[in-house]
This record gives sequence, structure tokens and C-alpha cells, in this order.
Amino acid sequence: MDLSKYIKSEVVELNRSAIQLASYNPRLITEEGKKALKRIIKKYGLVGGIVVNKRDGKIILVSGHQRITVMDELQKYDRKTHENDYKLRVDMITVDEKTEKELNIAMNNPNAQGTWDRDKLAEMIPDIEYKDVGLSEADLSLLGLDYMFKTEEENDLANSLGDLMQEVEEENEAEKAQRQAEKQAERAAKVAHMKEVKAQVKQAAEKTAGDMDAYLMLSFDNIENKNRFLQRFGYDADMKFVKGEDFDMRCEVIDEGEE
Repeated sequence: MDLSKYIKSEVVELNRSAIQLASYNPRLITEEGKKALKRIIKKYGLVGGIVVNKRDGKIILVSGHQRITVMDELQKYDRKTHENDYKLRVDMITVDEKTEKELNIAMNNPNAQGTWDRDKLAEMIPDIEYKDVGLSEADLSLLGLDYMFKTEEENDLANSLGDLMQEVEEENEAEKAQRQAEKQAERAAKVAHMKEVKAQVKQAAEKTAGDMDAYLMLSFDNIENKNRFLQRFGYDADMKFVKGEDFDMRCEVIDEGEE
């Protein structure tokens, strides 16, 4: 059977030092996201998804910048001296610069990716280690599974209960009853605190999701129209973000001046 005509890449092995990161790459990652990605790679390895382009005598990374960055840290690779160089398996293509940049965006564009079926995802969580796949306590809260994650208080509680059982075996019945009552009271206090912490995490996650609706995007047909708009309302030409409240106030000033 022939290979599908839609397969445009060739799987090759390259030294890390032969690959250049794309200077234009617009993708960013938070420190928390980077920690999650590192945990995933350490457990499962680097499983596919690295795309490079052979252009103008160079090999330029198209997709996989965050994973390569994490791999560099894990391998202790020095980008300047190439010390601790290592070998990678990648998908290589040969396209022009315009197509390369288009692929860089297309392969990371969330609009061209799927979304979670939350019901199915929630069903899978009990069967996996959620932190190993990059999910957080906030994610579980949004799925209604906040009862599954353990806070530090719960871990401390589990340890203290283990110590309790060992000590109880060495005490007589009267001492055992008294100490057990004390431990139950302590456990009740810690469980109450644990519930409060979970409620705060859930509230923060819901607030973050709600804040995403507080944005509005404007677009212009060309840069001249954009600059004319910024100049009219007294903004600098290099402005990228404008507070809605500030814009509203400037509109009122202009309206009063035109009356």
C-alpha cells in the first residue's frame, strides 16, 4: 500500500546542535506550564510532534519549541557551546519561509484543535495520575472532581494518622480511647480547613474562567486605519492593548468637544 499523498514530512534523526529555534515563534509558556510539560516528558518521553524545515542551508524548528526547551534543560544542553549535544527524531519538511511561518501558526492554533468532552474526561480521571498529564487542581474543580486531589493538609493528615495507629497499639484501652478522641478532633479541624482550601481553589478557577469574557478585540483593514484610530483617541501608535474604561472616558471627552 502506498503512503498517503498527504504525508509531506520525512522522519529523520538529527543532532540538537543542527536545529535552530525560529526567532519569530510567537508561542509562550508559563512557568507552571513548563513544569507540567517537564513532568510529562520525564514520565512518557518525547513522543513525536517535532517538525523542522530545511531551508537556505539551515534546519529551522517549526513546531515543538516548548518541548525542545524542556529537553535542553533535561539534557543540560548549552545552546552557545553545544555542550551535552543529543540526538532527536524529527519530522523534516522542505518549504519556503512563508509556508514555514504559516505552519508554525497552524500547528499551534487552538482554533484548529479539538476541545475537551468534559463528561468523558471526568470519567477518565479516576484511572490516571492527573498531574502526570498536565492537569491541575483547578482543572479538577471545573470538572467537579475537586474531592480527588489532595492538599498538603491531607497528606499531613495521612501521615499523622499512620503515626497514631502505631502509637495506639502500645497504649492501654483507657489511654487509647482518650488519644483517639483527641486525634478525631484534630482530624475534624484539618478536614474543615481542607474543604475551605478546595473552595478557594474552585472559586479562583471560576473567576479566571469568567475573566476571559471581559475582553473585546478590534481589527482594522490596514495599519493606516489602525494608526488613524489611535491618533484620534490620543493613543501612541505602538499601543497593543487599550483599557475599555479609559477608551470610554476618551470617547466622552471627544463627544463633549464636538457638541
